Amino acid sequence: MGVPNTTTFTLQNVVDVVNPTTDDLVDSFADAVSSKFDSDYEGSKNQLLNFRNYDGVTLIAVTMSSGTSKDVCNETPNITRYTDGTNFDGPVVGDVVYTNSTGTSFLASGNYKSQMGSSGSNVQIGSNGVVTARNSC
Repeated sequence: MGVPNTTTFTLQNVVDVVNPTTDDLVDSFADAVSSKFDSDYEGSKNQLLNFRNYDGVTLIAVTMSSGTSKDVCNETPNITRYTDGTNFDGPVVGDVVYTNSTGTSFLASGNYKSQMGSSGSNVQIGSNGVVTARNSC
């Protein structure tokens, strides 16, 4: 995962992602890959905050149920979750689902109803928020 999309990350977060020759800001810029900068934050590439969301993923919001009933297809999705997928009809197998928009907290394992667009799906979440199965409701 890339540098967090927050204003509270540290130089160590950048060093962990960029892996520069020396662990300082100047070398981090020298060793960084230009295409991995988030264009919203890259600026003049002269301050730590220019690394915000470096090598990050773009997350899309999806409405999901709480996943508390046996038959999640009967639940009403009412909680916003976030996925790294690109399917605008909800997360699919292999996507990762997060509880927050910064992608730092995985959705717990279990079954959830996903509602995006006009259809609903029973989405099974495994470890680290990874979608392991998806079936129509």
